[in-house]
Amino acid sequence: TAVLNELVNRYFTKHLEVHRSAGAFDFVSQQSDQIRARLNQTEDALRVLKAKAGVMSLQDSTVSISTQSSHLEDQLRTAESDLAEQVAKVKQIEQGGAPVTLNEPDKTNDNTKESTPAPANQMASNKEIGDYQALVTNLTHLRETQLEMSAKYTSENVLVKMNQAHIDDLENQKRNLEKKFPELASMRAGGSGQMDLRAERARLAGMKSKVDDLRRQKTELQDRMKQLADVGPQIANLERNKELEENNYKYYSGTLQKARVDEALDPSKMPNISAIQRPSPPGLVTTTRNKVALGIAGGGLALGLALALLSELVFSHTYKRRSEIELQLRSPVMLTISYQGRNGRRLRLPWKNGRRAGKETPAKTKPNLAPWEVEHFIRPYSEAIRDRLGLYFELHGVTHKPKLVGVTGFGEGSGTSTLAAGVAAALSETGDGKVLLVDVNAANGEVHPFFAGRPAAALTTAIEPQAAITSAADNLYLATISRSGNKSTHLGLKKFFALIPNLKASDFDYIIFDMPPISQTSPTIGLAALMDKVLVVVEAEKTHRDVVKRGYRELVGARADVAVVLNKTRSYGPNWLEGDS
Repeated sequence: TAVLNELVNRYFTKHLEVHRSAGAFDFVSQQSDQIRARLNQTEDALRVLKAKAGVMSLQDSTVSISTQSSHLEDQLRTAESDLAEQVAKVKQIEQGGAPVTLNEPDKTNDNTKESTPAPANQMASNKEIGDYQALVTNLTHLRETQLEMSAKYTSENVLVKMNQAHIDDLENQKRNLEKKFPELASMRAGGSGQMDLRAERARLAGMKSKVDDLRRQKTELQDRMKQLADVGPQIANLERNKELEENNYKYYSGTLQKARVDEALDPSKMPNISAIQRPSPPGLVTTTRNKVALGIAGGGLALGLALALLSELVFSHTYKRRSEIELQLRSPVMLTISYQGRNGRRLRLPWKNGRRAGKETPAKTKPNLAPWEVEHFIRPYSEAIRDRLGLYFELHGVTHKPKLVGVTGFGEGSGTSTLAAGVAAALSETGDGKVLLVDVNAANGEVHPFFAGRPAAALTTAIEPQAAITSAADNLYLATISRSGNKSTHLGLKKFFALIPNLKASDFDYIIFDMPPISQTSPTIGLAALMDKVLVVVEAEKTHRDVVKRGYRELVGARADVAVVLNKTRSYGPNWLEGDS
């Protein structure tokens, strides 16, 4: 490494000695100063010449003067045309005798009316002339008002009539004054002619002044253009010299800056050559080992995912999620119940929120509580099923009493009896009537452990009218299919048909049947057809899919109204990943 670095450094030094010129910096500096001095002289001469000519930019001044000259020519031609027209008009008025000519038509038209002129000695005074002029002015104003009012009102309007009367009055006064002083009429017409002549002459004088001023401006612009024509070539020459010297100065300034950089740089840092990569120190090559380790890790991860997928999709033949049941049975799942441990807690992964699940505070639920007790874990699920059953019966018009609800499963320990007792307890709390829970599995007066040792009456005794039986809770009663002392028998279809009249005549609003698991020998399929609703409990991760499909088809084939409940579902991941199951 050291040898290679030394070789690179010496190459840089030798390259600098070969390609660098010793006197380059001084030559470039002298040339730059000389060009800068000439550029300053040219700028001063150009500034003095422009100040003398009174321009900032030769091109802009030339364009501006040309535009002004063209505009001034147009104005001068227009003014001369107007002046000639006005001269002709004034001559015509002067030759025609405007004051006399204007009054002649009136005299010829009024020969019959004004045959006798006013006496020569009767002349109008200044006061009478003023009154006459005011009278003519008011009369003109009133006529204009009359014209406006006639457009808005009819001739019968009061305002129109008053204004017309005023006009007639002024007309009479004017006519009397003209009879008394005939010169007033001729004075009014002659005065107008005299005034027109004076106005036209004044206008003619103004036009002459305007033409003279425009001609003077034209002469000034011509002198200005002659001045620019004399100075223009000199200014253009100086501007070309200035542009050339500026370009030379920029070039030498850049060269001078580069020479200064070359003078200050270290030989190992030449601007036109650099090291692409410096020699690296020796080291152990571990690329192959890293690739092997990464391949093993990736293969283990892929193998784990493959085993999980095989276990889930191929080797497992049970239901784990409600979506699987809804997809295969094409029937919605009424409810999903989570698996509860011995202490009543829901089973999850061993670690949760940074603490072991075993160290959490145990739930208050006790395993020996009866399903109708408030603290039992099944109560929230039972109340949900109760509400959905009530809504179903209401929507389908099931109003008869009692309503028969059967609860069955596919094996022992699936939670059928617990769910049946919980639903019966939830229905008994609505206050609509009494609820009877019939255990079709028990015989000889036996009761299940969750009955808390309370005795149950025979079904035939419980459904008799006004039967005196002991309630397990408020409005909740227990019954079995046989009387105490009899041999164990099953509730067959024939026996159940015989009990139907007594069932209809009983005082119960709901009768919940805890029926045996579905099998080839159980009477569940036949009894299910006689129920108003059948709840089928499927135990998650235990009941085989084929068994569930076969039992569901048999129940549907018997025309039973079936609803599926998925029990003992387990969660192996966070809730946000699995969703509400």
